[in-house]
Amino acid sequence: MNTDELQARVRSLEKELQEARELLAQSTHDAEAFTRELCRTRAFAFSAETLSADEVIDGCVGSLDRYGFCVIDNLIPSDEVAAVCEEVKAAHVTIERNMKAIKDVIRLTGREEPSLSDGLNAADGVELRRVRRVNHPPKPPNDIVWMPRYARHLANPLVTGVACRVLDDHLRIGQLHIRMVETDKPDGSPGGFGPVSRRGRSDARGWHTDWPHDLSAYGNRDAGRNAGCIRLPFPDLPMCLVMIWYLTDVDASSGGTWVVPGSHREKRNPRGHSDGITTSAPIPGDMQVTAPAGSVYIQDSRSWHASPLHNSSGRDRVAVVNRWCPWWLSVDDYAPVGVENAICRPLSHDEYRALPVELQPLMRHLCPDEQDTLQLPVLDRAWIAHQRTLSGLRQMEENPDSLSEANAHICVPVMPAEQR
Repeated sequence: MNTDELQARVRSLEKELQEARELLAQSTHDAEAFTRELCRTRAFAFSAETLSADEVIDGCVGSLDRYGFCVIDNLIPSDEVAAVCEEVKAAHVTIERNMKAIKDVIRLTGREEPSLSDGLNAADGVELRRVRRVNHPPKPPNDIVWMPRYARHLANPLVTGVACRVLDDHLRIGQLHIRMVETDKPDGSPGGFGPVSRRGRSDARGWHTDWPHDLSAYGNRDAGRNAGCIRLPFPDLPMCLVMIWYLTDVDASSGGTWVVPGSHREKRNPRGHSDGITTSAPIPGDMQVTAPAGSVYIQDSRSWHASPLHNSSGRDRVAVVNRWCPWWLSVDDYAPVGVENAICRPLSHDEYRALPVELQPLMRHLCPDEQDTLQLPVLDRAWIAHQRTLSGLRQMEENPDSLSEANAHICVPVMPAEQR
């Protein structure tokens, strides 16, 4: 055989070997047994109380890579959790009241969106803030405005450490909202998330992935409300971390989030039109997250997950959800209308300045009066790259004869088409 024939044979054998390995993995992997063991060991969880910062961050990054999610237990100190939980519950009432007032104004004025030119203000029971983008309608204030106690924990170094390692050094919190999961009511109404008619079944799901990997992208075919989505198949790259801060204990009966371990690297998607997945049905190996109050669940936005449609614990699940993005992800260019759109809800300048100093860089893009400049670690990378350029130029000027062999040790292989 000549060289080309030998290379072709190697490629064929490598492809056959890879296919055999995949078939072997499928035949030997018992998803449900794996998940039972994962639930028993809680290998996805790392304690903020007993482990060092490096141990928590390294553990979370490894768990996100392997399972697509992790939990930091007891991130909010136990003696502060109750107060934060009460604050969030009170904020939820205020936010719901504000949203109702805004919708009433829209109905009475006949506008599709509210306008600051209507002279609306807090005295009218309406809270609105202008957004950074010119000629776009205002939005309700960011939920963080009503949660100053919670705000003190949001930029915890363990959380930012994980996010920086997975995403990038310059981060943005592109969305933040409260997520309540009601418990069963005395009148017999079932607990759970979503419309009451769909609640109460422990074997029901609502599988999806999160923005920017949410295929429906909030708005379906409505261009004014659609935020855009990465197309399938998703690249093997984390682009967003979704964090759910549990302020009540969660488990299988009290509002734990459903997730499918390992699904963040799947080429299929629950909402994929040709992937044959029923979004409302259980998936072998799915599980509900368990965590004590004061913990934060972190997941890759590609992970298949669902809010629980049942909660028989006797208490509402109280949680705050936020989405962390790298600076280069376009978090607010689309979905310009939709008063209920939680993407990039804005802050006034006074509200921004009232945030904890360590939280301000993560939410600066939400304040129209602040210039959102690149953070120092990104600039440091640019400076290092510039120094490499200068080094090459110096070598060209000072020792031009060395250039012809300077990169002789560099070899860039071209991957065969069959392996791409």
